[in-house]
Amino acid sequence: MGKLADELGRDAELEELRRALRTAQSQLTRYRRKSDELREALQQAATDAVLAQGPLRPVPAPKVKRGTRAEHALLHVTDWQASKVTASYNTQVLADRIELLKRKVTRLTEIQRADHPVPDCTIMFGGDMIEGLFNYPAQLWQIDASLFDQWATTGKLAADLVRFALSLFDKVTVVAEWGNHGRLGSKRAEVPKSDNVDRMVYEHARMMLRDEKRLTWGDCPDDVQQVQIGNYRALLIHGDEVGRNGFASPMTIVRHADRWRSGAWPWEFRDLYLGHYHTHAEWGMANGEGAVYQTGSTESDNRYARDGMAASATPSQRLHFVDPTKGRVTTQYKILLDS
Repeated sequence: MGKLADELGRDAELEELRRALRTAQSQLTRYRRKSDELREALQQAATDAVLAQGPLRPVPAPKVKRGTRAEHALLHVTDWQASKVTASYNTQVLADRIELLKRKVTRLTEIQRADHPVPDCTIMFGGDMIEGLFNYPAQLWQIDASLFDQWATTGKLAADLVRFALSLFDKVTVVAEWGNHGRLGSKRAEVPKSDNVDRMVYEHARMMLRDEKRLTWGDCPDDVQQVQIGNYRALLIHGDEVGRNGFASPMTIVRHADRWRSGAWPWEFRDLYLGHYHTHAEWGMANGEGAVYQTGSTESDNRYARDGMAASATPSQRLHFVDPTKGRVTTQYKILLDS
């Protein structure tokens, strides 16, 4: 009798475990279906909106000089945090600062061209172009636009920046990277990382410019991008890929980049570019040649960074000029956008 009772008890326990497993599987299936529906709805909305707008007219090509001493402009724009609201920042402030960025890029390019040709440009979009909805419990109280409006507005701003570059340079290449603020759902959500609103923003802008013959712009399914300008090779990341919970000290980032250069990343590169931290900085790598370049944000008055990390920074973006033959940065600018 004792043995029979034990077997009946084990059978009952096993059946209870099976019921619990079936319940968990059913809940997971419903959650995945909900995430899939959200992703598909956003993608369909993006496609419909672009088709409704129609393609933009191609930008007339500028008259630029080429020569043996020609250099290449490299513009790193990142962490726009579009629709975020603080005491000194919102979508209109972002748009105004991008216009200021255009004017300063034009002036700095003219300064370089007074000495040597600068015919072409590469734009690196570094991620966190939108503020998103799924990063903080009180996120809805810190934005001035819905997720759809963030996508639509930021896509247009990105396209306008590329069109500006096409008016200033003969050929333009875009390399795009997505950030953590474009995430759909919580960190535990069963949504692929690459289903990111930043990536949808880039696709929106790319579709609007699909008739630009002087523009090269590929997709970004991975979260590490390769940048090549002649003999110059660099990696572009957002910055949350390194460290625990998206944070790492400067030396941790540099050591990570050095390990990638030593063979952990299967592509030889000289420099690494990142944003994420909203501050402008540079650190040398172990070989004494390459560097890690950290670029700031268009945002100002970041209360989260001020209170949580005692950090603050003047809004800025980054412009480099590269020698494609020697494969290195020759000139670098921190473009301040506070006035």
